[in-house]
Amino acid sequence: MKTVKIMMLMLSTIILGACTAETQIIPQKVNLSQLQHNWKLTHVDNIQLATVIKSTLQINADNKSSGNLSCNSFFGEAKFVDNQLRIEKMANTRKMCDELKNSVEMDVSEVLSNWANVMIDNETLIISNKKHSLTYQLADSLN
Repeated sequence: MKTVKIMMLMLSTIILGACTAETQIIPQKVNLSQLQHNWKLTHVDNIQLATVIKSTLQINADNKSSGNLSCNSFFGEAKFVDNQLRIEKMANTRKMCDELKNSVEMDVSEVLSNWANVMIDNETLIISNKKHSLTYQLADSLN
């Protein structure tokens, strides 16, 4: 009887330990060709964007990048090294933006113009640095 109680105690400890253990996500190697699509920004810092925000990112086969920060257009050259992305020589238009769009625009510009980590899973692209995380959804076909 005592052996059964000890076995039950050990089994419950193992089961509870398995339930509380954090799952470790192992980053997958991203290829530049996976980024060469049209992407639509859906979240900044895991907060879903209002429908009035139309921020996009396009990277073509020549690594030219363009899109919309939120109310201003931008272009530059996509550099990609060891799962990190940066838009070099980034230039953009200078229209006046309302407060919401300006806030999103500043965050997107800050992430894209500096080296940021890239993760991709099917049709979702996440570009993040120490300050912000940008979540994009694929806006074109993979084929």
